[in-house]
Amino acid sequence: MDMFNLPKARFNWRLLLVQTIANAFALGLTVLLLPGIHMPHNNVISELLASGVIFGLLNGFVRPILQLIMFRYLFLTFGLVLVVINTIILWMMAALTPERFQVDGLFSLVLAGVLVGILGIFFETLMGVQPPIMETGSVAQSKEHVFSLGSAPIYVPTRQKTEPENPSLQPTPME
Repeated sequence: MDMFNLPKARFNWRLLLVQTIANAFALGLTVLLLPGIHMPHNNVISELLASGVIFGLLNGFVRPILQLIMFRYLFLTFGLVLVVINTIILWMMAALTPERFQVDGLFSLVLAGVLVGILGIFFETLMGVQPPIMETGSVAQSKEHVFSLGSAPIYVPTRQKTEPENPSLQPTPME
């Protein structure tokens, strides 16, 4: 028996796949733009996909834990903690996979954290993962809401307004 009648959340693997592809694009563009970040292999596309999957898994499992730990500082620093979180995730990726992803120094790592954050938001918005800033039309009328803080996306159905069964119970306007 569901006491509060809360909607059940379900996992959306398609959204996670699009987020992984967006992260792979952001990571690949970061590798191309910053001289201190390297992917030593010649097969760039397979390396980007593999690195995008690893980066997506780290974003899915480590990022929520780091956001929970640093939640208090998120508001105090006006979101600059997210750069620190991106830097930690990129450092973990370089430590876990030194043959795929290499970083020359801390300055390059921090710049990569900033760039991956900005490009990740851009590509996720471009691919339709993040909703637009101004909701109009059918987007505002959607029956499901996507909830994601940079982690695994979840669909949460929204409640529909129900009309009262007895019309005499409706409030009458005061004149």
